[in-house]
Amino acid sequence: MINNAEYLIQKYAEAREKMDLSNEKGREYWKGVRDTYHSLLILAFNDWAEKGSTGHYVFYEQMTYDEALNAINSNS
Repeated sequence: MINNAEYLIQKYAEAREKMDLSNEKGREYWKGVRDTYHSLLILAFNDWAEKGSTGHYVFYEQMTYDEALNAINSNS
């Protein structure tokens, strides 16, 4: 069982970035990868996208993982 939500959030964000930069064929591949990480997060972690969390900034605000970390640090 996967037990690290932060790792999955980071991988989700990376896959979304690669999806946005890819050609059509690559976009479909990375969309599948992104959706897989999203499914794992939903299944394994109930509060992974809780407001103010890294997951919230990455998923809802569409930030990169580093931008999400910076947002959290600036709100602290």
